[in-house]
Amino acid sequence: MELSRRNVLAGAGLAGVAMALQPGQAGAEEDALALPGTPLAAKAQQLMEDSLTAAIRNHSVRGYLFGRRLAQEQGLRPGADFDDELVYLICALHDIGLSDLANGDQRFELDGADFGARFLEENGVGDERVDVVWDAIAVHTLGFIDSPVFRRRRRPEIWIAVSGIGIDVGGGPADLPAGYGDLVHARYPRLGGGRALADIVDAQALANPLKAMPGTLANALVQQRHPEKMLAGIGTIDLTNNWGD
Repeated sequence: MELSRRNVLAGAGLAGVAMALQPGQAGAEEDALALPGTPLAAKAQQLMEDSLTAAIRNHSVRGYLFGRRLAQEQGLRPGADFDDELVYLICALHDIGLSDLANGDQRFELDGADFGARFLEENGVGDERVDVVWDAIAVHTLGFIDSPVFRRRRRPEIWIAVSGIGIDVGGGPADLPAGYGDLVHARYPRLGGGRALADIVDAQALANPLKAMPGTLANALVQQRHPEKMLAGIGTIDLTNNWGD
């Protein structure tokens, strides 16, 4: 049974969704929203709580849930075909460069990748897993996952996480099983969605042009929003989506 996002948000939230599901489905859908319960995942969650806005936190968690569901729809099993905790860590940390904590002189993706790597190293994570997280965060706005060679030569956690993030920013309900997007949004509302993200990227770039070098997402946003700034960009970026935010 497909539920519109409007009805979910106007009604009783997650409880309303559960009541509308077929008998026996509510528990399964609750499990579908479960996050990894490992100590490291809990530390990443606390880092988000301490440093990111609610809009970015929710976006990060939605990206994880969408990516995990997309992988499962393609027959991939967490714990067997991909490292579920690693997907979560990528999503939880992918926008940490938009926080004051990790705001440096590089594009926000690189600042975030560097900070995320240090965070994981300080928590005892080995080089191989740190490298996967760094790669994913550093390239998550560049479209590299569309390359079949990139997918073949990089761990699946990267494309799973980045695909979920992409669905949240530029996708819509049709990219997921019927009703799943509604369920996720009831728990983790958009709170401005892509516009809220763009506002922070834009503000960082205006405050520090080093973060908006040609070819970056930040540069394209400034070109679009403030053409008088005339940063030497490569065009505009389309942040429209089908979620209705």
